[in-house]
Amino acid sequence: MEVHPLSGQAKAKMLSRIGSRVAFQYPGKEGNKKGFLRDRAVIDSTNAPGRVPYWDVVDLIEFENEVEPLWIRIGYYRMPAATLNWGSQMTITEPISIWKQILVTAAREKSWFRQLLEEVMRNVADDD
Repeated sequence: MEVHPLSGQAKAKMLSRIGSRVAFQYPGKEGNKKGFLRDRAVIDSTNAPGRVPYWDVVDLIEFENEVEPLWIRIGYYRMPAATLNWGSQMTITEPISIWKQILVTAAREKSWFRQLLEEVMRNVADDD
């Protein structure tokens, strides 16, 4: 994975959004949802030389008036030319309990996913 030369500046801009309001407009008459971006992880994506650079983000969003106020969203940014753009018009945004259900179910049903999670946890433990 190559790190884009503007990665530091782009990450700083993406992280500067922490504390900002976020809004979701659902299709049809499903309504909307408003909250605050409470935290964000930024990860360099597959930034090959000569290609449009991408960064993945994992967001912690707080929605007021929800049974579970903390939700996680996974999305991405891209930077065609010199402009950083939110690229995720469609994202998966779920309460933390649903993320847990997604990960547990996938790991139980698919050995390749379980192996990925086990490797992730080994890498996290190695960092401690």
